[in-house]
Amino acid sequence: MPKVKPEHAERKKAEIVDAAKRVCSRKPVYEVAMRDIVMESGMSQGGVYKYFANIDEVFVAILNEETLTSTIKERVDVLFQSQSVPAKKLDQFLCIIGQHIVASIKEDGSIYYELIALYSKDPARFETLKGQLHEVSNLQYLQKYFATFLVEQLENGTFKTTMQKEDVLTLMEVYMTGLIHHPDLVSTPSEKLTEKISRQISVLSTALQKLLAGG
Repeated sequence: MPKVKPEHAERKKAEIVDAAKRVCSRKPVYEVAMRDIVMESGMSQGGVYKYFANIDEVFVAILNEETLTSTIKERVDVLFQSQSVPAKKLDQFLCIIGQHIVASIKEDGSIYYELIALYSKDPARFETLKGQLHEVSNLQYLQKYFATFLVEQLENGTFKTTMQKEDVLTLMEVYMTGLIHHPDLVSTPSEKLTEKISRQISVLSTALQKLLAGG
């Protein structure tokens, strides 16, 4: 059997990743299955599985297209080194996430943020794949620092709630997923997207602040 040239393999991988991104633009990432990608790519099942063993490997390939930007890192570093009270840091962190959502939707749709939500809900799953990431990504950085910050504040008693910490993260995920997939968002002009998402982030921040104040 003739050996497949590296450039041919990379081209096929890119075609599969592009097919996956098209699927993810039509449905939430947590509903995407390998069979969806096989159908979208037009390749045989064996052809797709030759390059990607499972859905997480496809998601890793998508994430590897986005590496950590200095702007994101610097803003998060400054935020967590600041002397702001935890409630203020929470609000500021959500603002950074909101801006990341806007950039993601404008550039590649909602895929990157949805992956943040997906792996924030399941840190163990993220642990199994993060070693495959070529570099630290915006996903990894935001996922790590928001989850760590929230859990630390809950465990040290600064934030108080009757909910389990996993449920708080899930609440945020559900809200964000609903926001990203809201029908009105698709038709929102680019120049109004920032304003619309900022308003929704503000609602989430207010709700979390009340929830974490002992509710």
